[in-house]
Parts: sequence; C-alpha cells; structure tokens
Amino acid sequence: MAQQQQFCQLLADQLASGFSLREAVSFSQAANSGLPRDVTQIETQLLAGTDFVSCLAPYLQANVYFQLQLTATYGELATALQRVATLLGLMATQRKRFHQLLLYPVGLLMGMAVLFVTLKVGILPQLQQEIDAQPAPVLSWRHYVEIGGGLVAIGGCVLMWRWWRQQTTLHLAAWCLRIPVIGRIFRAYYAYYLTANLSQLVASGLSVKQMVVVLRQLPQAALLAQLAIVLEQQLQSGHSPVGWLRQQAYVPPQLVVLLQKGSTQPQLARELEAYSHLRYQELVRLTERGLAMVQPILLTVVALLIVGAYLSLLLPMYANLQGVTQ
Repeated sequence: MAQQQQFCQLLADQLASGFSLREAVSFSQAANSGLPRDVTQIETQLLAGTDFVSCLAPYLQANVYFQLQLTATYGELATALQRVATLLGLMATQRKRFHQLLLYPVGLLMGMAVLFVTLKVGILPQLQQEIDAQPAPVLSWRHYVEIGGGLVAIGGCVLMWRWWRQQTTLHLAAWCLRIPVIGRIFRAYYAYYLTANLSQLVASGLSVKQMVVVLRQLPQAALLAQLAIVLEQQLQSGHSPVGWLRQQAYVPPQLVVLLQKGSTQPQLARELEAYSHLRYQELVRLTERGLAMVQPILLTVVALLIVGAYLSLLLPMYANLQGVTQ
C-alpha cells in the first residue's frame, strides 16, 4: 500500500510540474517508485492507446481504483492521483501503526503458547507419572465440549463467509456500520468517499441522470455502481431518491441537506468538496482513536488467555495431588 501511495504521489507531482503522462511514467520507473517490475508494461500499454487508469487496475486496491477511475474521467488526472495518494498514505500509515501495536501482544501470546506446550507435553506428564494416578478416560466430557466447540466455530465461520459472499455491497456497507468501535470509522470513510466523488461529478456539470449513467459504468461490485442502480430504480418509479437516501445509514444526513439546499452547481461542488475535507479529517481522528484502543484490548485478551491456560493445566494436577494426599 505504501508503494501504491508513493507511485501515485510521484505521478501527481510530475504531472503538476508539467510533465506529460508518458514522461511521468518513465520517470517513475527510473526513480524506482516501488511498484512491481511488470509496471513497465504501463508504458507499453500507453503506446498501444490503452487508457492510463485502466493500466493501473492490477496494481491498486479495488476501492481506490474505482475512485481514481471516476475522478480522472471527469476531472484532472493530477488532482485524481493526488486524492488517491492522500487516501493511500493514510491507509498505509495506519496499517504500519497497527502492526507496531500488535508486536508486543503477539509476542506475549507466542510466549504463552510456548509455555503452555512445554507444560502440557514436557512437565505435566512426568508429574503425572510420579503421582502414579489412575489413567484418565480417553475422552472426558471436557474433550467432547472442546471438540464440539471447535466444530461449531468452524461451521459458524463457513456460514458467515457464505453469507458475506451473498450480500450486496450496499448491504455490507450498512452492516459494517453496526460493528462496535470500527463502525464509526466506516461511517466516516463512506461519508468521505461519497462526497469526494460526488463533488467531482457535480463540478463536471453532469445532471442527476447523467451521473447515474456514469456511475453504472463502474464495476458492479463498486459501492457507487450499486448505489446508482437503486437511484435509477427510484427515478423510474417516480419516487424521490432523497427519501431513500435518508434511510441509508452510510449516507451522511449533511449530504442530503446540501443536495436539497438548491445551490448552483459550482457552489454545490465547492460545498461538497469542503465537506469531504471535513469527513477526511474526522476519518483520521477516528482511526487514531481506534488504534489507541487496540493494544489495551489485546493485552486484556492475552491476560485472560494466560489465566485460562494456567487453570486448565494446574487444576487437574491439583486434583490429582489432592487425591494422593487423601
């Protein structure tokens, strides 16, 4: 992700400096921008007349590519690349920090696992032989509970995966907002994503119907494409799409208010652009707050696992010792 951000930022800077697109791509390759070596195919594809944004599809995340495709079609390519680079920079920074926060809890968890295996395999069997206790049943009720719990967990994961695959992007977006803690982060992201792209469409002078046609040209899995399908159905049935938009949790109420103000297109485009900047700042703030909660939560989980592991190991040994003393 950091490589994608570096490549897009470098291209945006070169285009803003007056380089042609082909010159910017050549310079990015010479400057070792970080993308895979087969990115050299981009220059070959450009010479063959392929659209530049389409050339980037294999190298960018799907949601980032959709945003770049839409913004570049109805705006300046340098501006589109700059927006994408900014978003990728945030995602790369937060992912790096998340990995750093995971180091200490994961290290504790691995140490606990090594200790657990050592006690279970190396120490407890020897103590059991010294105590000379009666051999335990091959399968006790605890073993049945553990096996049954494992099967239920696996079955639940399979069902959850199948359910996830069957849902539309709109349903998944609404569902993600209900997740504790990170739901607010998703809400801020969707608010930024929708307003940033809508501001570009409004600035291009397109009517509502033209916007719907443009959005439907995006891949079917894109949130904006599925949103356009529903809006088109609302328009064809004679219903106002504003009422439906108000019912969608991932559509910020302020966006609906801006759309109903009756502003001119240039003014509305500026208002949407300003609002998208506010949502981006909120997205940064919420992700920082969410990351601050990661390590305490993980350390609490590790502590509970350690207590549970010691109880599962030491309680049977204590019971055996109690039987010997009696």
